Amino acid sequence: MKKKVIVLLLGTMLAMTAVSCGNAGEKENQTAEGTEQAPEENTEESVTAESAAFDISAKEHVTLCDYSAIPVTITGDYEVDDADVEQYYEQMITSNGPYYEADETRDVIGEGDIVNVDYVGKLDGEAFQGGTAENQNIDVYNNSAAGGATGYIEGFTEGLKGASVGDVIDHDVTFPEDYGNQDLAGKAVVFTFTVNSIQKEITADAIDDAFVKEKFGAESIEEMKKQVRTYLENTASYNKQNDTFSAIQKYLLDNCTVEVPQDFLAARVSDYRRQFIESNCGGDESQLETYLSTYYGKTAEEIEKEWSDGMEDGIALELIMEAIAEELGTTIDEEKYADFLKSASANSGYESEEAMFKMYGYGDVEYGKEYVRKLYLYDQALNELMETAKVTVEKPEENAAGDKSPDQAESVDGTESPDQTESVGGTESPDQTEPVDGTESPDQTEPVGGAENSGGEKSGTSDPAGTESVDGTERAQGE
Repeated sequence: MKKKVIVLLLGTMLAMTAVSCGNAGEKENQTAEGTEQAPEENTEESVTAESAAFDISAKEHVTLCDYSAIPVTITGDYEVDDADVEQYYEQMITSNGPYYEADETRDVIGEGDIVNVDYVGKLDGEAFQGGTAENQNIDVYNNSAAGGATGYIEGFTEGLKGASVGDVIDHDVTFPEDYGNQDLAGKAVVFTFTVNSIQKEITADAIDDAFVKEKFGAESIEEMKKQVRTYLENTASYNKQNDTFSAIQKYLLDNCTVEVPQDFLAARVSDYRRQFIESNCGGDESQLETYLSTYYGKTAEEIEKEWSDGMEDGIALELIMEAIAEELGTTIDEEKYADFLKSASANSGYESEEAMFKMYGYGDVEYGKEYVRKLYLYDQALNELMETAKVTVEKPEENAAGDKSPDQAESVDGTESPDQTESVGGTESPDQTEPVDGTESPDQTEPVGGAENSGGEKSGTSDPAGTESVDGTERAQGE
């Protein structure tokens, strides 16, 4: 079972964007919480955070509740059965398909056929970059890659209609005038096709050990299903652990009494505001209103109110955990902490531990170093509370089809990530769920190797019917 993740590390910090306001055109896909990309290295000199001036004693501001056996209820499907394994296995097969093999009973290409070909594109008798490919499955009559995901320039597959297996065909094609590669735009070229075979789709009942080894890297179907089960069990355990810690934190906030020092809160908001402007507006405060209006649809006053509300909860939880850690006598294992810093900074995309401290300290490296260490200590205390908590698990509601509800179901491509929990402030933090031991969370590791498609390429690579040119220009035959 994985070690508990750091839940508090970014609990009071909103996700930071890393592009200046001047690049507005590049930000149209960003959300109000910021991007999920790794933070950029800030090369400016360290500043002194306003928050660093405060030395707050938690005991003076917190009245603790009884935390000896915290009762919490979590909702989720944390058990994995044979049906779950079979369903996920089948989803992996279908989502990475379709798969094809040669149909030895066919030799003449007809409408609807998927055909495996090699081809070479030549301009003035010379092969041009990006115009050569082998073992490509294409849908001749739809003028596209098998599956229809990638269309070709007009007339690319026309010469293959009615051809036979074994034929070598020279076919004239003219690139459109507006083609992305100016060396080919409007040019007449010749594609030489070699027809290798007419393909037939591989059905589920035809999948065997050799197939899963070739396509997924597993030694056998049985081994692949074992890997799937391990993956699902790790994910379920990870989810249960995260949900439990979130419930414990909520219980503490609901049942402890905390007076958050308002001057400290104001300093935190001010620090964050400054860092936000530096990260998103190139340090130009005059661009803040425009930036927030464009990407958040809110005024600075409205967004700062949200920051303050979120940070107030975060500070309250920090004070609660500081008081509990002091009562419990929680300490830090220096060797484990050093390992955590190394893995947390590397896995979160920081160039160094100092860069991570700088981010968490609102530009103040020394304050960030102190702050991260405190949060790690609070996390250790939270881990102790987990050991004595009284946890009740409720099953999620099922939909009409008897399946897990969408927020509980694991998607094949990992889009429903188990680490997408909300921070105390109500916004997602990019590395909020960084594992203590530096290992990857379950959603970051597929149960088996990436599948290969029918053309012999890894799924998610460039389209199988065209190779990308060496100089990065547009593929010769793709529109």
